[in-house]
Amino acid sequence: MDKRAQIFTSATLFECGLGFLGVVLAWWFGVDLRSQLDISLAAVLRGLAACMPMFVLLFLVMRSRWEPLAEMRQQVEAFVRELFAKSNLFELAVISASAGVGEELLFRGVLQPWLCQFVPAALAVAVVSLLFGLAHAMSPTYFVVATLVGGYFGWLAFAYEDLVAPMVAHGVYDFVALVWMQRRVREDV
Repeated sequence: MDKRAQIFTSATLFECGLGFLGVVLAWWFGVDLRSQLDISLAAVLRGLAACMPMFVLLFLVMRSRWEPLAEMRQQVEAFVRELFAKSNLFELAVISASAGVGEELLFRGVLQPWLCQFVPAALAVAVVSLLFGLAHAMSPTYFVVATLVGGYFGWLAFAYEDLVAPMVAHGVYDFVALVWMQRRVREDV
């Protein structure tokens, strides 16, 4: 198996594994995932609309000269160059969709509702967002950005009592960001 296929397989299995872990933890903790999966046109459209502010922020970050954001951008470019520079659109779409589904099942589908049983919802969203940030912490700046994005996804899941919109927003955003970053690193080569 060539390196590109190994990366694709590993990334997809990892993200799907997070979803599987979420399903197991849902069973263990008694969290009802089915009630959170309203697969409807409204939920999908809500997820697509939720991408818009993130796309604006992505555009601003990509143009920013502020040192912490410029350093974060360079780290992400190096990460994408190393792992995804040779990936095709199908592979990026599958990895992104796997991340959207897997990570949202675990963080917003299980951990957030489970914590809501013990603490106020705002605190549950904050704690899970911090965990999400830690899981993505390539740097202190990336940790802060991922934590804020996690809070946004957490709010979206809580406000609509639905995982579909955060899954769609997460997957679509990841796909667009990966494609954009991939094109940037390919232009540098």
